[in-house]
Amino acid sequence: MQKSIFIWVLSLFLGVSGLWGQRIIYSEPDRDDARTLNFEIVGKMSGNVLIYKNYRDLHYMTVYDADMKMTEKNRLEFMPEKVVEVELVQYPDFIYLFYQFQKRGIQYAMAVKLDAHGKKMTEPVVLDTTNMAGSNSSKVYTFLTSENKQQVMVFKISTKNDKAHLLTSLLFNKELVLQKRSMIRVAMPERNDFLTEFALDNEGDLVCIRGSGTAQNDNINKISLITKPAGADSIVVRNLKLTGIYLDDIRVKID
Repeated sequence: MQKSIFIWVLSLFLGVSGLWGQRIIYSEPDRDDARTLNFEIVGKMSGNVLIYKNYRDLHYMTVYDADMKMTEKNRLEFMPEKVVEVELVQYPDFIYLFYQFQKRGIQYAMAVKLDAHGKKMTEPVVLDTTNMAGSNSSKVYTFLTSENKQQVMVFKISTKNDKAHLLTSLLFNKELVLQKRSMIRVAMPERNDFLTEFALDNEGDLVCIRGSGTAQNDNINKISLITKPAGADSIVVRNLKLTGIYLDDIRVKID
């Protein structure tokens, strides 16, 4: 009797598991995709799944239906040569594509709005430029968005002066209208100081960490929390105590 009950319970459990089992749907390989293809899953919009693909100077937005069948493959022909970095931010009814590239000694920070099919809704907008004369750097700008996606920031850091790095930040609203541009010198008192973990809160305040490592760079022995209020041209530095704590990595999460 006990054996019969056990078999019945097991059968019921397996039956329920089958009802709640997940269905895995995958797309067929695109024969045009190169082995070294870069891709990023943008997300789901209007019932479709959008995936950004890039190979060398070719950029595409591919559209898949609910069964992961590719329905569209739209080349982003407005993208220039030698794009350094691409950032994609999804909103309910559009996508922002941020990118940077260099042309004739000038670095451009750009943005363009795409629809649910990966087609541009507006012409690309120049957010900022930098004269790159005498510089070998490829990436200049960093793009940030707040958690509610209402605040957008583009910033760059000049490290020519190793005692005081120059932080240039541009704060935009959701429509990419410039709200505040700031240039602030951040003191770097120690030889092994570095800036890391930049984040943007929902009010447009910028936060980052200034850390200091040992000569061998195997331990972080000093950290300071740096905040820049949205409307200010100054920063607030708070030194954090690390007594008896061994650190080799730092992460910042805005609550």
